[in-house]
Amino acid sequence: MKVLKSSLCILLTLLLIASIAVTGVSAAQNALTVGTVKIGGLFADRWEEQNYYYSDDYFRTSGKVLNEHLGSLSALSAFYIQQPDAATPEENAGFLKELGFEDLVYGDLDVMTSDSIGSLIGRKTVDGVPVIAVELRAEYSNEWASNFLAGNEGDAAGFAASAKKVEDRLLDYLSTRGMKKAKYWVCGYSRAGVVANLLGKTLNDNLDSFATTEDDIYVYTYEAPRCTPDPVAYENIHNYIDENDIVPKVYPAVWPMGRHGVDVEVGDTEATIMTKEFTPIEPYGIDFKKVDRSEFLDEFVALLGTNLDRQTYVEVLEQPLNELLDVAFDLSQDDFKALGDFAKVAGEKVKEDPNFLLTMLTFIADPTSKDSIKNVCDLLKRGIDAAVESEGMPVVAQVFEKITAAIPALVTALAPIIKADGLHENEDGSTVTFYYLTTAVLNALNIVSYHFNYNLFERIKMQDPYYSEDVQLLGDVNDDGEVSILDVTFVQRHLADMNLLDESAQMRADADSDGEVSVADATLIQRYDAQMTVPEGIGQPMIGV
Repeated sequence: MKVLKSSLCILLTLLLIASIAVTGVSAAQNALTVGTVKIGGLFADRWEEQNYYYSDDYFRTSGKVLNEHLGSLSALSAFYIQQPDAATPEENAGFLKELGFEDLVYGDLDVMTSDSIGSLIGRKTVDGVPVIAVELRAEYSNEWASNFLAGNEGDAAGFAASAKKVEDRLLDYLSTRGMKKAKYWVCGYSRAGVVANLLGKTLNDNLDSFATTEDDIYVYTYEAPRCTPDPVAYENIHNYIDENDIVPKVYPAVWPMGRHGVDVEVGDTEATIMTKEFTPIEPYGIDFKKVDRSEFLDEFVALLGTNLDRQTYVEVLEQPLNELLDVAFDLSQDDFKALGDFAKVAGEKVKEDPNFLLTMLTFIADPTSKDSIKNVCDLLKRGIDAAVESEGMPVVAQVFEKITAAIPALVTALAPIIKADGLHENEDGSTVTFYYLTTAVLNALNIVSYHFNYNLFERIKMQDPYYSEDVQLLGDVNDDGEVSILDVTFVQRHLADMNLLDESAQMRADADSDGEVSVADATLIQRYDAQMTVPEGIGQPMIGV
């Protein structure tokens, strides 16, 4: 009997090979690629290895429908392009290549200035239609400075200029290849997320120019800041937002500002933040209190936006802040350290100034007074001059002058915010001096950590069933993470009583889901491996098994 079963299995294999040779290969409807990829964080020394799940099926359904699996994959794609500064454009493209995208075009991946935007465009064909991937880089260096270019009206100027550059690159890619029809997969994180958001609007508003339809646009953004006073709820733009992260709350909604598309909330709704409350009655006393993190950040950003409106921001702070950041990102680590040491000395010189106490008390009493602002700026200048006299200039004169020149604008812009935050009243009637500013400063690292992409991905995974514990693929009989011809062999050996499968393996081997392992299952697994049409589910995770 065993010999007979073995012979039947061998005959089945030969018949299948012959069938494939005659029929030819057609696209598998449900092929799922499972692998691992490393993503970098905001710092090059922090890396996380994550599983990824890719299927062409993601682009066979409408982009208007949120696909949690594509949401996770898009996040990894957006995070992967954020490689260390030393990475080459080819290294940035590694993940897209692994997913089967080719004909790659790099845009400013080796350029980092205050007005650049890194992009990677590639394509692969699904059912005869090119899927064009647009992967955008979130770089935390000079490019970040353009985040603060708001402009007087319309979309935030820095973001809009970057989106226009990517739009031009995409149109050029389309025209030089003569494409008559295309699907678009766009993803970005943080600054790149808001650029992806604006690019998504452009695609939706110019369907003919991009040879596409609303169903063929798949835009996934992560922690994207607000960018437009006229947001449109495009169903094919999916914005993953953690309300506990301050970045998506900027620019202030009170300006007003929003983002296009539909927000997908992730994160802990019970998250809190610790405040240290200083009361005017006991100026050196500290009262600890936990408050709702998301609500605090909403109130804090509203405080900033209400007391520094868009027009005032542009007139007073935008240009000096942009120049200051651009200079700062060009500094070496040694220069940063030298500036930090210099700032400590300058701070001591300021406190030693005979007019320090009177100047600060007057400023706190009325921070928006022109005389108060001038006196504080003069006080800071005297302290800086005294530090230069004793320590020398910490960086080259041109850089030092740009940094110090920004001080008056910073003080002027902060003055109304300080005044508004001067006295905060708690629910119990107690008062707190500089509640929002103090809390934000004391919790700065904690607030920023929610934006780190490796932390964010842990929250994204919670919405994707593929990342549940012990994911098993239907057809992956030997549980090695992929469905292959080797799995057919395991089924054949089981049917021949040569190597019986355990209960879990039998469930994975039951490709037609009829409750038993049979020759038909071996046939389906072999057809799947040969990229022939098979029933839905083979090669995909068996959720809950």
